Amino acid sequence: MKAFSVKNKLILGIHGKLLSLYDYLIDKKVCHTSLRKYIPSVYRDDKNGIGSTGSESTRYLILDRIFSHVNITETDNFIDVGCGMGRVLAYLQYKKCPCKINGIEINEESGKVALEWTKEYDNINVVIGDAFDINYNDYTIVFFGRPFLPKTFLEFIEKFENDITHPITLVYWVDQQSGFLLKDREGWSMQYREVLSKIKGMYYATCPQGYSIWTYVPKQ
Repeated sequence: MKAFSVKNKLILGIHGKLLSLYDYLIDKKVCHTSLRKYIPSVYRDDKNGIGSTGSESTRYLILDRIFSHVNITETDNFIDVGCGMGRVLAYLQYKKCPCKINGIEINEESGKVALEWTKEYDNINVVIGDAFDINYNDYTIVFFGRPFLPKTFLEFIEKFENDITHPITLVYWVDQQSGFLLKDREGWSMQYREVLSKIKGMYYATCPQGYSIWTYVPKQ
């Protein structure tokens, strides 16, 4: 995308306020609190490409676009790796997701927010802990909102592949930093990818961001 003009920056600001209002209304309905706050990473080393990213809630309209390409049934088991304050969990609850909804978050500050608002929902489970410490064979759909920097992402994928014994779907939002690491990797296939700069005709960021839907089928 070309550099934004002053006019476009004003438009971006107006659109941002409208999108934030929409997000706030759904947050209040589902969570009874706003999930807008950005919470920095507890450990991030950009120079060496290791660590986790901060907690930044994805717009509901973007999640609506992403999940329009994902079929979730009552027999699925969903997990958001690096769930932050739980915006993806809130979206699925808002949409009456038919399956069990899970999230894991290493940052206590953001994880505690998710823990607090999900207490009233028996179908949602949030764990504050290290995503490397759980086994992903229990899940069928995994969501990434760019939780790791590239080297840590690759380490996680290797751990993930060691866990999985059945086909699984990976939904990867903001995939441009590490998504290429899955290309041509044994067992992985991309089902869909889209790059967005606007949603419902409204700019949400100055730089386009991509998401992709992958399947992983382990060797039998």
